[in-house]
Amino acid sequence: MEKHTKQKARINLITPPDKLYNYYKTFMLVYPTSDTKSQLQNLVENFEESINVYIYEEKDNEPALKWLFDIIHYSDFVILDIDNFPPLHRDCISFLVGFDNVFWLTKSENEVYNTLSRNRVYNLDWLNDHIGGTLEKKL
Repeated sequence: MEKHTKQKARINLITPPDKLYNYYKTFMLVYPTSDTKSQLQNLVENFEESINVYIYEEKDNEPALKWLFDIIHYSDFVILDIDNFPPLHRDCISFLVGFDNVFWLTKSENEVYNTLSRNRVYNLDWLNDHIGGTLEKKL
């Protein structure tokens, strides 16, 4: 009898300008704090399926906005760390929070963002309610 060993899930970390085309569940972190990165790492360490994790941390004068918008469109979950956005790039926050797959973190109370989106989160624990150990979305 042949014994099959369970293959460990693969986590692909992708940054601009790269793109990876596959059928893996895709997460995107936009200007994540180290705490947000740690929370995601703790969450995905037990996943049974491979995933893609895009990270956008462009702080220079020439942001890779076309790349950012492309990745948001085909990501399953996008996490914006609003308080960590550099001042030069804060203008695009209100556009980004309008996407259904974008969830946003902030310590401030901003009525504008709350009006544009009900996807405010306070940490990444909510992902446990949406994703099982096999990455299946609960309907």
